[in-house]
Amino acid sequence: MRWTLVAALAGVALSLPVGCDDDEEETGGESGETTAESGGGASGEGGGGGDAAPDDLRTHLDLVELAHLADVRHHGALSLDFGTTARPKYTSGDWNSGWGEDAIVDGEPVTRFGSMGRVYFPLEESGPLTIHVKLRGVGSETLIAYLNGETLGTNEVARGGFRNITLNAPASAVRTGENYLLLRSTDTSTVDGADVSFEVAEIRVVPGEGAEAPASPRPLRTRAEMGGQARDALRIASPGRWSWHVDVPEDATLVLGHAAQGEGVNVTVKATAEGGSTTELGTFSAGSRWGRQRIDLSALAGKVVRLDVAVSGGDALLLSEARVGVPRVELGALPQARNVVLLVIDTMRASKLKPYNSRTRVRTPALDQVAEEGTVFERAQAPENWTKPSVASILTSTFPATHGAKNDASRLPQTLDTLGEVYQGAGFQTASFIANGYVSRAFGFDQGWNHYTNYIREQKSTEAENVFGEAIEWMEEHHDDDRMFVYIQTIDPHVPYDPPDEYLHQYDSRTDYTGQVQNRRTHLLLEDAKKNPPQVTFDASDRRRLEALYDGEVSYHDAQLAHFMEKMDEMGLTENTIFVITSDHGEEFDDHGSWGHGHSIFQELIQVPLIVRWPGVTQPGSRVPQVVSTMDVGPTILEATGVDVPDSYEGRSLMGFLRGAPPPGPYVAFSDFQENRRVIRGGDWKLILRSSLTYVLFDLEADPGERNELNGRDNPIAMRYLRVMSGQQLGASDRTRWLQGGGEAVRHAQEAGEMNEEVCRQLVALGYMDCLQQFPGAI
Repeated sequence: MRWTLVAALAGVALSLPVGCDDDEEETGGESGETTAESGGGASGEGGGGGDAAPDDLRTHLDLVELAHLADVRHHGALSLDFGTTARPKYTSGDWNSGWGEDAIVDGEPVTRFGSMGRVYFPLEESGPLTIHVKLRGVGSETLIAYLNGETLGTNEVARGGFRNITLNAPASAVRTGENYLLLRSTDTSTVDGADVSFEVAEIRVVPGEGAEAPASPRPLRTRAEMGGQARDALRIASPGRWSWHVDVPEDATLVLGHAAQGEGVNVTVKATAEGGSTTELGTFSAGSRWGRQRIDLSALAGKVVRLDVAVSGGDALLLSEARVGVPRVELGALPQARNVVLLVIDTMRASKLKPYNSRTRVRTPALDQVAEEGTVFERAQAPENWTKPSVASILTSTFPATHGAKNDASRLPQTLDTLGEVYQGAGFQTASFIANGYVSRAFGFDQGWNHYTNYIREQKSTEAENVFGEAIEWMEEHHDDDRMFVYIQTIDPHVPYDPPDEYLHQYDSRTDYTGQVQNRRTHLLLEDAKKNPPQVTFDASDRRRLEALYDGEVSYHDAQLAHFMEKMDEMGLTENTIFVITSDHGEEFDDHGSWGHGHSIFQELIQVPLIVRWPGVTQPGSRVPQVVSTMDVGPTILEATGVDVPDSYEGRSLMGFLRGAPPPGPYVAFSDFQENRRVIRGGDWKLILRSSLTYVLFDLEADPGERNELNGRDNPIAMRYLRVMSGQQLGASDRTRWLQGGGEAVRHAQEAGEMNEEVCRQLVALGYMDCLQQFPGAI
């Protein structure tokens, strides 16, 4: 059978079976021993189990569970299954690629498309191809195909049953690395409320001109009894190869639990690192009894690789286990933090802070102290490049596409569980002290607070001294009797930049500056500088003053943070409180031709600080190099306080990182920019997808300033890794399980915020100008 498909048909969730004898019980008996035929770091074990990693390892990636992420080849042909969880990695999910619903038609899983369907698949060699497409005509009888922009002709497809169409691609149209197949139609019909031209079941990509499609590699999963033991297993038909793209962790071991169907099944395991050559990791023969193979991956640590399991001889290799494991870490019971303080420093660019940039001139001794006493996440990423959607993701642990609070007038849905509501339900006293007008009652952010303050809406001072001061007063009233969740969002680094003179003069001591930069008008200046063409340009003297103003705001804020921390100490809260410092986004200073934020998805805007201090749990001065998201803050603090994480949360706890036992991979993070861009970062590789589905690839290790746009075809391993991961996330119906695929998500109705001229006026004072289209008199 094929990959698991969960679809709603007639209101019933169906799961497509993936093997036979599903009711057969596992029987007893010892498994046979297998040995490696060559070195390469491989070793065989007897007694291999299919249900758990060896006791000395914990699972980093379960490749059996993630079988749908593998590229499957049989007799050299690449098989692209549609209508299943294996499909999104070839179609950029469902985002602007033309693909619609997955369904089952005449017992066949299919995916529908309307006027066009885009497909992305990898090739390791160029040369002519024969592409076999199994599809069913619904609203159209004409299929037009292009490969990498070169036409493959027009095919007539009779409506009705499934047809097999052959597309011949000349060598001139084929590329090594990623290839782009575009399917177009001339007509559509309405099916379940959507325009549909064709339903595609399968695409087979076969090397060679006029090559026939080889026999199907199915079933891809089965249940087999070998040596008296029955197990569920992946089935790699011979000759064949399955390829997973993996970011290899430190001290990793590949564990394969295996058996053979047929005589003489030989297995070769190879790894191809991005920018490197192919390495043979080991070879072995599989037998008629279950065995286990261990292969050392430590030499590949920190690299993105294509991990190939190739099979020759016999009928098929059975894999009851395929895991990337890392050494097990024994941890004691997790204590419970009594309180939580979550500080979001609005507009705090990570590279301005010493924990993220040792060469920065900006002085932040209080924040540096938190970093020295806690854990610094080096590669934390914000889900959006401006406040409303980014904070919504922090407070609900959901992707922007889920909560929908993405534009000027949108509102955080009431149906979502905010951290405030979760903590209220657990008996905590909850308080918010918020200095950004978008994080307000008008936009749905008043949910779950025993005490709620928005300094912009209430026309109170937004200076950090006042915000921290009121938070301290509230905490002094409640800390003796109640557990507390305190959310503080300061805004000092945000425009208008206007620090006290003593902080400005730390970075620009000039008293004779007469340029155009005026402290209280910096929000208007930056808005004009961002226009195309710019209505304001800055000379070197102006730039010096602008950055000095921002840097001064950061240092002023830090002085107030120091006072807040002293008060926490005096109240005895430091030891029993998990303290998290992060930001909603950064700030640009002409790094890529613009200023401020909300306009791009370069690192100066979406890489943010994330520092966690929890005495007795976090290791002082520890650093986490793995990629994480600020969406993960919610599950982390809930676990720290012993409060159940809602099923609706799409982030995951970072507690394993804090305790020295990182959670399972992969370590990737996603960001949106409205409906115009989608971003994924894995390790130091970053892929930006435009709404047209053209892309930009960056190697942040070699090019941290994002100056050199890379061609994905020249970096095929990294490109495929990010394409697979982003496709899964963009195609997920249930984003709580985006990696596994399948499931049905709860949909949250989009709500409109309470925008009026007064709200708009307050937002304009912070540099948010979009509302002026509706309320031009607000400026």
